[in-house]
Amino acid sequence: MRRLFLPLLLSFATVDLIIFVAAQLPFANGPAEWKWAYHAPSLEGIGLLLAAALVVPLIWLAGQEKAADARWAVPLLIALGWVLTLDVARGQQGGFRQVLASLASRHTFGYVFDERLAPSSRELLADYPAATAGLNQHSRTHPPGALLLVRGLDQIGSRLSVPKDSGGLFALAAESMNREVQRAAARHRPSPRSLPAPATLVLLALLLPALSALAAWPLHRLALRFGLSSAGALLAVAFWILTPARSLFTPSLDQALPFLVLFAAALAASPERWRAFAAGLVLFLCLFVSWGALAAAALVLLLTLVPADSPAPAAPEGEAEAAVRPRGWRQAAARPALLAAGFILPWLVLVLVAGYDPWMSFKTAIAQHRAIAVAPRTYSTWLQWNPYDFMLLLGPAVLGLAAASLRNPGPERSKGARTFAWGWWALLALLVVSGSVRGEVGRIWLMLMPFACLLAAAAAEERWGRRSLWAGLFLLLQAALLLTLAMNMTFMS
Repeated sequence: MRRLFLPLLLSFATVDLIIFVAAQLPFANGPAEWKWAYHAPSLEGIGLLLAAALVVPLIWLAGQEKAADARWAVPLLIALGWVLTLDVARGQQGGFRQVLASLASRHTFGYVFDERLAPSSRELLADYPAATAGLNQHSRTHPPGALLLVRGLDQIGSRLSVPKDSGGLFALAAESMNREVQRAAARHRPSPRSLPAPATLVLLALLLPALSALAAWPLHRLALRFGLSSAGALLAVAFWILTPARSLFTPSLDQALPFLVLFAAALAASPERWRAFAAGLVLFLCLFVSWGALAAAALVLLLTLVPADSPAPAAPEGEAEAAVRPRGWRQAAARPALLAAGFILPWLVLVLVAGYDPWMSFKTAIAQHRAIAVAPRTYSTWLQWNPYDFMLLLGPAVLGLAAASLRNPGPERSKGARTFAWGWWALLALLVVSGSVRGEVGRIWLMLMPFACLLAAAAAEERWGRRSLWAGLFLLLQAALLLTLAMNMTFMS
């Protein structure tokens, strides 16, 4: 009976949450200071049918056992995850029209609108706080990476030969951009003289969900490094693909961050030292896009200090003494030092070549974020509601299993994997207690959720083996929670 307690508790918790959201109870969508708005229940058409149908192959793929199966199962899971997100977006109110409108919006996404308002890239980097003072809040509270990446994508979109009379998504994109410019003019706000290419919005609408699904690839690599079996690593991927926040925040810059963070983590966990330097470069890109990635940087650093190696095979008798000999401090410090070098080098190049001041940019962004979204909200309120919001958009089953991985790590787990599990939970607790974010953590902390999926898969494998009906049930509940949230709440507008 004790073995049944945890899965039954997590199942009932998820079912109860689904019922609360479906009934649109007033406490289920957040406190008075910030709520995910309810709308009339709607998730219909071919999008809903396809999204529901995709759950079956997702669960089947997650049950593959052989290591060779991952060569085709992981790419298929990534493709299914991408299509699932697009189908959920299609089934929601407004469909792709709303996705493109969100990308064109000054407030929801902001970067497409601001990219043409911002000065040249050199001027932008030379004094970023001054150059973005007249732009919208996302540009002011983020580093230059997002604006520069959107600008580069717009150059690609402008070169695509799309006929002016083409309909479909391109027509909707042009309509959305024109409407946003008219709205800005009506409110006496600055507008760009020339509009971004409609293809830019379409590329972003497809690329952001694709990157969120592509995060499954480094997640799978990291899970194998943690000592999970092939089936366990695929279960971690399936948990991530069905994580509600991954699909519900379409379109959002936060969808792209998990791929970069996991890529850096997978590189940092590798025993090859040069990959620690590469991890530092990827980590730089994370922070150049979003200062919020600073929290995830602590996890990447932890992986260089205590690598998440799977248990090593027994050493031959003559080498046993060498195998247990502790590493010297120079050897132990080499990988963190290479990570730091890879991270610092691009900042130095920006400072010397472009005159960019990252510290001033960071201070200004944090001050603006605090004035907009922290100071007006109560610390004690979000000390309670941030964990709830994180659970709501991650899923009680995944969060509960991630917690269970602390209590019973299992004899085969490496020391690095155990340390990482405690480090992830310590980081989450520190973020909650710090009060640095008050509301919307289901979106802002999306980059931390794949690690919870990894820990959840490890706990499931240790408790119930490589194949389990419980794992399949949890995946079904994740899918049901995703569709219920999409049907009842507005997450992007």
